[in-house]
Amino acid sequence: MKFTIWTIAVSLAFLNLSCTKSETKPLNAAAINRSTTTPATPKDGNYNGKGTVTKINLDLVSVGLNHEDIEGLMPAMQMEFYVTDKALLKGLAVGDRVDFIIEYKGGRETINSIKKTK
Repeated sequence: MKFTIWTIAVSLAFLNLSCTKSETKPLNAAAINRSTTTPATPKDGNYNGKGTVTKINLDLVSVGLNHEDIEGLMPAMQMEFYVTDKALLKGLAVGDRVDFIIEYKGGRETINSIKKTK
C-alpha cells in the first residue's frame, strides 16, 4: 500500500512540473518579417520588376505576371496588376518576358511601365 501511494505522489509531482508555464516567448511577427528582403509595409514609390506575362485583361486594364522578387516590395509570385494606361498592354502577349515598374502608393500596386524583353 505504501508503494502505491508513493508512486502516485511522485507521478503527481512530475505531472505538476510538466504543466508549469514555459518561459519561452511567443514569436514576434515583426521580427520574422525583418528577416526577409521585403519590409512589412513598403514605402510609397516606384519598384522595378521582371517577369512573364500570364494573362492580359483589356476590360479590367490589368496584366497577370509570374514575377521575380521585387526588392523592397514583395517576394516572387504570380498575381494580377492593374495598369495605368491600356496602351501599355499593346503588343504584349501571354508568355512574353517583361521588365516593368510598379508604383506602390497607399497599399495599392499599379504598373505604370511595362516593356517586352528578349
